[in-house]
Amino acid sequence: MYTSAIKTGMKYFAASVFIAIAAAVYGLFSHGVYSYFMIYAFMIPLLGGALPHLIAAMKGIEINARDTQLAIIVTLTVGSVLKGVLDIYGTTNRLLIIYPVAAVLVLAAALAAMIKRSGSIAGLWKNK
Repeated sequence: MYTSAIKTGMKYFAASVFIAIAAAVYGLFSHGVYSYFMIYAFMIPLLGGALPHLIAAMKGIEINARDTQLAIIVTLTVGSVLKGVLDIYGTTNRLLIIYPVAAVLVLAAALAAMIKRSGSIAGLWKNK
């Protein structure tokens, strides 16, 4: 097994647990109002970070785009939590579209850089 991928996966798992606990505590003080964006915000680092890294560790594959992956996961998680907070507060903000757009732009820039460097998208993964 690839130990660096396991450590990274466990960090994402710990972040997921922290976000789930924070959302639960926030929900206790929201007077019965809840938001699915807040409740399920922990799923973003769990499915986007922990799961891919732990699968990669089991298969012996190294993930090369860790920094890009982290930037996308943090952007989407912060956007989801902020949307949840605003939903619970009872307001909206049209500027929240910035978070998914920023995540897509980071992904597009990373893919463009990898294609330019290696000539294909296959540069994301390499077998150990």
